[in-house]
Amino acid sequence: MAGPGTALQGAFTSGELAPSLSARVDLDKYVKGCRTMKNFFVQAHGGAVKRPGFELLDSLPGPAALIPFVFNQAQAYCLVFGDGWLRVATHEGFVLSGDAPYQITSPYTLDQARELSTVQSADILFIACRDVIPHKLKRYGHAEWSFEAMSFTAPFNPPGWNTYVRTDYSYTKEYNSGQAYYYVPASSWTDPETGQTTDYPAAYYPINKNLYSRTASNTNVPNISFTNGAVMSDGSNSPAQLTTPYSYYVTAVNADGKESEVSAAANITGPATNNWQGGDYITINWQAVSGAAEYRIYRASFGGRPAFIAETTSLTYNDNNVSPVITDAPPKYEDPFPGGDYPGTVSIFEQRLVFASSRNRPQTIWMSKSGDYDNHATYDPIGADSPLELTIASKEVSGVDWIASLRSLILGTAGMEWEVSARGEEAFSGKNAKVTPQSYWGSSLKDVITIGNVLLHVSSSGRQVRNLQYDFTSDSYGGTDLSILAAHLLENGGITNWTYQKYPDSIVWCVREDGALLGLTFQNEHQVAAWHQHHTQGLFEAVCALPHGWEHSLFAVVERAGAYYLERMAERFSAAEPEKAIYLDGAVTYEGEPKKEFTGLEYLEGKEIGIYADGAVQAPRTVQGGKITLDHAASRVTVGLSYTAELETMPVEVVGQGGSSVALKKTISSVDMLFRDSLGVKAGLSFAPGAMQEIRWRSSEPYGKPPKPFSGMKSVTMPALAENVATVCVRSDTPTPVTVLAIVSRIKVNAA
Repeated sequence: MAGPGTALQGAFTSGELAPSLSARVDLDKYVKGCRTMKNFFVQAHGGAVKRPGFELLDSLPGPAALIPFVFNQAQAYCLVFGDGWLRVATHEGFVLSGDAPYQITSPYTLDQARELSTVQSADILFIACRDVIPHKLKRYGHAEWSFEAMSFTAPFNPPGWNTYVRTDYSYTKEYNSGQAYYYVPASSWTDPETGQTTDYPAAYYPINKNLYSRTASNTNVPNISFTNGAVMSDGSNSPAQLTTPYSYYVTAVNADGKESEVSAAANITGPATNNWQGGDYITINWQAVSGAAEYRIYRASFGGRPAFIAETTSLTYNDNNVSPVITDAPPKYEDPFPGGDYPGTVSIFEQRLVFASSRNRPQTIWMSKSGDYDNHATYDPIGADSPLELTIASKEVSGVDWIASLRSLILGTAGMEWEVSARGEEAFSGKNAKVTPQSYWGSSLKDVITIGNVLLHVSSSGRQVRNLQYDFTSDSYGGTDLSILAAHLLENGGITNWTYQKYPDSIVWCVREDGALLGLTFQNEHQVAAWHQHHTQGLFEAVCALPHGWEHSLFAVVERAGAYYLERMAERFSAAEPEKAIYLDGAVTYEGEPKKEFTGLEYLEGKEIGIYADGAVQAPRTVQGGKITLDHAASRVTVGLSYTAELETMPVEVVGQGGSSVALKKTISSVDMLFRDSLGVKAGLSFAPGAMQEIRWRSSEPYGKPPKPFSGMKSVTMPALAENVATVCVRSDTPTPVTVLAIVSRIKVNAA
């Protein structure tokens, strides 16, 4: 298979491919993949772009976890959770209180903060952690935040009854030797006619009825009464037949629709429900409750379940035998997490706050009342909007790691994935809930990423990223392994933390166990899943993405030599303002009057740093005494830690009539590269010392002025070396922008 050929790589949308794919020229993704993609990321439409640097926002007291808080596109915060403390950051840096970062006490340790499950509703962030009662983090202002432990008791006290004093009498029999008697004292009587006197001794005489002594006692009883208002045709009162015992209950409802615990019962005997007459009614009266907007009345008969009959804003109600709504019952507040058995996962689904996975009940789900996130009371009977508790029955009892809300509720456990949905076409409720398994891959992280209608989750091993998407054909959720073609990136360390940067390039950023930062450019509709790796002079600890303008900002906690910093990836390069390019890490920027000496760099003490001044690269300097001196004064200067970006193609192959060139010697004589707004690139056939040559960029710019970023084709002549494995290497080790759009290799097979 001798002869020249041309190998075109017009896109890099397969990202970095595993070494085991070096000979898989049969794969469509092969010609769009790279052997190495370090500090380059992939754009969904094909280009390979050198990542911007990370700007220093501030130092941190210690390691921290990051959680996004997005009220809207204009009000977004990065919540920085440390060991018992919380700071709040925006795109510009920490929110300040005076001259210091605003900081409040957090109920979470650092280890707990790294495992938090959160879900946001407007200005409230709901937080779940197995060892801490669920909390709300509330935002009252830019620098006013507060943690509030959730309460699962009644929001306020129930109404008390208006009462009146009822006098009750008790009676005691008087006895003498077991028989009731009355006593007649001794007396005498003289007959007036004869004058004869008769003496009568004292004696007890038996009586035919009991004698009683009476004792009175007063009792406060509910002010409830029956009024017999029925009138017959002649105008007289129609007597009622009082045969049925009734119990009345009242609850208070505030302006937010939250309902109190139910009151004590007020009991009375009234007519049977089928024997009421027009004009008869039962009146109840109760006391006002502070903050109540209205009151709900419930009634039960013969000791049965109370059911709703009316609501009113007054403190009295006349019941004219209203038919009760038997499906509407008062709440009964009980702690759903007794003994501190708190849930570890939280989400929101169909206007319900959803908790799951406590230590003792790892596969139990708790859902609030619809539209009332704080209400986890019980109702008898269960209504369509009632709170519910549901336990998954499965052979493997693994805790719920994450909850996602799509067309139904999706749960991820260490062993499998589940769908919680409604039977039939009715809205989801405790009466029609069903749980069905979807897949058996398992998950590890607390977070799941939703991109469009696709879920991304990390497998139970931490070394796979899988998607999960609804399939109409099978009526279930299924997915694929998105990391299989770049499995080498996760072989020696799993993912510990990740986030999704939606714009401009749809990238999932993942922190690996060893502190490397991995990127996954994902566009499901265009079948783009491209991995790339990123490194800095230090270790990445945590990441978080927030909207800012049309882009999303990527925040990172970075550890450098035992110190911790909050940094943010710089904004994307604009060729219209090349002097604002930032391609240094831990970077700080000065803008003002031209000067040569810069101080305040103690955090970089003893390190060699890169310098980008007024759009030109200056020679590196070593920071001494917290300062550096430039070669030339400049008005816009960025300094920071240098990093190298490297891109290497997969082994270049030609497939012709004689077959593939795999295993044949090949010579790449020249390479044409298509760039966009690029500077400072070297190219060669390997990264070995001396094997790369600098591409010249200067064209019409006068000396003394920096070259403008170049867009177009550059040709590089390569040494005539015959290799079985031939690759093209691109490197950028200066703080300049690089975008590679295509690489064309001129190749000769079976060269001598």
